[in-house]
Amino acid sequence: MTKSTFLQQLKSKNQEEIVYLCCNHMLDKLYKDNEEFDESEIIEFFSNYKNYHRYLNDFAGTIYNRYGSHINIIYIQMCGYFNIQVDNKHTLEHVIVKLEKQTPELLINLTNEDIQKQTIIHFDEKLEDIENSIYYNSNKDEFFSRVEKLYENIALVKKALNY
Repeated sequence: MTKSTFLQQLKSKNQEEIVYLCCNHMLDKLYKDNEEFDESEIIEFFSNYKNYHRYLNDFAGTIYNRYGSHINIIYIQMCGYFNIQVDNKHTLEHVIVKLEKQTPELLINLTNEDIQKQTIIHFDEKLEDIENSIYYNSNKDEFFSRVEKLYENIALVKKALNY
């Protein structure tokens, strides 16, 4: 399948112009118009949530301002197009990595108390999302130690801040 064939099929089956534009933008960075690729390759590419952040970063203004959309919405729509489960390894990994970057030192050193409080609430919400994830619960052995460390980190922060 070529990029232009794929985009024509997408456009005919999906009424969301922003999804088409985002896919075109992402694929422009990977393929020439007539370059062939395997459908399984493109499904794997579009199932990887990290790719949306990587390849749409310079397109964010158009996504947010012009179309009032968000990368999450585009990802969900593409998963629907390819019949991919949204709650998958890529999205779980993305959330865990983002939380791992919020080290106790970083959270404790936030100078604004309101921002600290909001960050802790958001951290707790993301941990709850992980606990409710079907993929996580089906693959707990793979992720449990990392998630447990996140619980320990936020408990340490709460204790240090008397929260």
